[in-house]
Amino acid sequence: MAVLLCVHFDWAPFVTNSTDPDQLIGMLSGGILVGASLLVWAIKSLYLVGREHRWSWKVAAVPAVALAGLVAGSVTQPASFDSARPEMEEVAVEMLREDGPGTRQDLSLDGLDISLAQRESEGRVYFYDADGFVGSNVYGWVYSPGTEPVGSAGQRFEKLSGDWYSFVFTTD
Repeated sequence: MAVLLCVHFDWAPFVTNSTDPDQLIGMLSGGILVGASLLVWAIKSLYLVGREHRWSWKVAAVPAVALAGLVAGSVTQPASFDSARPEMEEVAVEMLREDGPGTRQDLSLDGLDISLAQRESEGRVYFYDADGFVGSNVYGWVYSPGTEPVGSAGQRFEKLSGDWYSFVFTTD
């Protein structure tokens, strides 16, 4: 359950910023571990209750841990664009107002890791998701007040709401 919760909340201690393939590997290994644990638990519980005709609180421990993990994973949501949007908008507006370097690196905005925030000359601020570098694709969000960004062969934009768009850049 610990492995699955680490993947769910992007807290993987073995990978700084886990990408989708990293999360898939974590989910598969966590699922195999949970499945094996449940199988061992079921065999031992059947032996204890069926053969020895006795009860132990240890029988209830595994389902209690599994249930606690499910509740923790479903009640608490991981950081997302929606939760970080107000802080991202503050940073974007501040960056558009100030002079000087138009970049900020290694931001954590309401739990969402941003590797780079970059102000462009056309009045947009790009936020590169620290987990969004997968293969030849780069994912993130752009704050573009007043104008809609136009995609090209290697760039795709999708309107989210207000002045926000998600983007995918292909670096082939």
